[in-house]
Formats: sequence, C-alpha cells, structure tokens
Amino acid sequence: MEARPHFERLALYNRWANRRLYDAAAALSDAQYREDRGAFFRSLRGTLNHILVADRIWLSRVEGCGPVPGSLDEILHDGFAELRAAREAEDERLLRVVSTMTEERFDDVLSYRTMAGVPQEMPVAPLLTHVFNHQTHHRGQAHTLLTQFGLDAPSIDFVYFLLER
Repeated sequence: MEARPHFERLALYNRWANRRLYDAAAALSDAQYREDRGAFFRSLRGTLNHILVADRIWLSRVEGCGPVPGSLDEILHDGFAELRAAREAEDERLLRVVSTMTEERFDDVLSYRTMAGVPQEMPVAPLLTHVFNHQTHHRGQAHTLLTQFGLDAPSIDFVYFLLER
C-alpha cells in the first residue's frame, strides 16, 4: 500500500472533522468557549488551542521549519475567530505536507527533540499516524465539551467522512 494516498485521506478527514467541530463551537458564547469545564486543557478554548499547538510542533519537525510553540498548553489565539482561521491554515498546511511527500519520505527516520529536550527518533509514517490520532483524541474531548453545553454536536467519525465522499 502506498503511504501518500492513505495520509492524504487522513488529512482530508482531519480538515472535514475540524470544520464540523468548529461550526458547532461557533454557537457557543464567548464565556462558554472559555469556561473551565474540568477537561485536561480546562476549556474548549484550551483544548482547541492544544490541538493546534501539537500540530505546529510536529509539522515543524517534519518540515524542518515553521512556528514552534513553547508549551503544550500555550494559548496561540485567544479569540475563537482567530483560532478558527489558524486551524484552517494548519489543516491546509498538513494536507500540503503529506500531498507533496515522496513515498520514500514516509519511511525516513526523523530525529527530533521532545519539548523537554530529550532526543528521539521515529519513522515519519508512524509519526504522522500519531498526529492524526492525537487530533482525533482531543476532538473527542472537544465534542464532549460541546454536548455538555447542550449543543447537538455533529458526528465526526471517520466512517461518516467516507460515506459523504
């Protein structure tokens, strides 16, 4: 199986799921968006920022360039509209990165340092799998936060993305 089509599909799914999630979150008031709900990153604002932080960290490692946040709980964009625009841009970046990679690049071993400075190595394909899995994990948390506010949060399951296509 070729890696690029697989990861392109995941990048397209990722963009689709993020758009659906952000569309639902747009119905919240600013106070609800910021409210500490006891989630790992406290609020919807914290959770959505964390997803963007992690993507920027991993993509900077894969590309060798780009912004690198200083901590996993950094608030990159305080307001929802700014965060949404940044999320859209990052989703397009992720799609561009995987769409322009050669098949050989997916097998390359990437050397990087963790946020704590510990050296690590990992092949690019499993690393990208982690990026998409990490987003899915935290989107699930964000989805829960939306339902706690009484919103009818949309399905963001992969199978529904496939069925829509």
